[in-house]
Amino acid sequence: MKISSSYLFDSALRNLQSSQTDVARSREQLASGKNLVRASDDTSKLRSIETLESYLKKLDSFDSNLSYLKDRLNLEEGVLGSASDILMRIKELSIQAANDTMSSTDLDIIATEARNLREELFSIANTRDVEGNYVFSGSRTENPAYSRDQLTGQVSYEGDNRQSKISINETRDLEKNRDGQSIFQSITRSQSEYSIAGISGEGNFNFRAGGLVIEFYVEANASSQTVVSAMQRALDQSGVAGSASANVTDGVTSYSLTVSGQHAELNNGVLVTQGNSETNALTVSKTKDQNTSEGFFSVLGDFVAGLESGDRGKINRAISEITILQEDMAIVLGDVGSAINNLDRQSDINSDTRLRVDQLLSGEKDLDYAQAVTKFNQEMVRLEATQASFAKVAQLSLFEFI
Repeated sequence: MKISSSYLFDSALRNLQSSQTDVARSREQLASGKNLVRASDDTSKLRSIETLESYLKKLDSFDSNLSYLKDRLNLEEGVLGSASDILMRIKELSIQAANDTMSSTDLDIIATEARNLREELFSIANTRDVEGNYVFSGSRTENPAYSRDQLTGQVSYEGDNRQSKISINETRDLEKNRDGQSIFQSITRSQSEYSIAGISGEGNFNFRAGGLVIEFYVEANASSQTVVSAMQRALDQSGVAGSASANVTDGVTSYSLTVSGQHAELNNGVLVTQGNSETNALTVSKTKDQNTSEGFFSVLGDFVAGLESGDRGKINRAISEITILQEDMAIVLGDVGSAINNLDRQSDINSDTRLRVDQLLSGEKDLDYAQAVTKFNQEMVRLEATQASFAKVAQLSLFEFI
């Protein structure tokens, strides 16, 4: 088999070029500090790098969402904490106002403070974030959550109950908005209607409301309206929230009471001896139960109205209703605090995940300098040997042997 000198020359030249290419690539790696200088160097490694970098961008998006949610929840926690403190103060005022020693002037003073506290709560319900959006309007963030009728003073919710979610990792979404109705919650006010039997002639009459004995006096030949007024005064003085009424059917007068609050359960009266006379025990029969939904600000408005009018029934009823409002607010506040804790834990999880991904990406992209320098020295030795071999091959000629 004959091997021409041109073949030897071409082979030596290819070896020289290959060695020079390897040395040049190693120099680029050492200069850039990157294991992969150009995409054509290793396409499979390039895919791994792109996958890891794409996941890091997802983590950036999740972290941005976490930061947004935490800022918003911190805002909610702050304003709702203030709302809870205000409700606690209003509850204290209701207990204070229920004291029988309170004069009308004292009640007016308490009413002034309670009215101002209600206005503070109304302002909190219409809180805005740094972007000017209303926090508690649901998805209608451009509208105030609550509005007030200028004529009646009635407060109504103007937002909606739609909630949007935001991703904090690949498998978990959290609500980024809360509606006002789930925070400033309504209560259920129980009302019961009773018929009263046994009012006839002159004398003292009574019935029971819870643990109270409600007593009133009826004059001889008193009109039905006079009887109603006497029962109403007895209710008000006893602190029972209710109203008395009279109905005339076929010339027969009947009386009824509609009551609500903590003394809403009425029972038959009791025989009470006063001096030489006995108080007549009336017969009470329940005719209807009715539950009504009362809004957050409606409850507070009824309390203020009760203070202004000196209606001890409304004041006593407000104690239990405001307690419910305060407990509901505490639950909401606890839910917000729990959500903030969840965000903190998720942030730690994302940080750990980012660290692991960064390590994997570094293993794919970053250069191992010790290994690279050793490889570079080996390639330089190879290049020098190839250059020396090529010089010898290039000098081969038959004329030197003639």
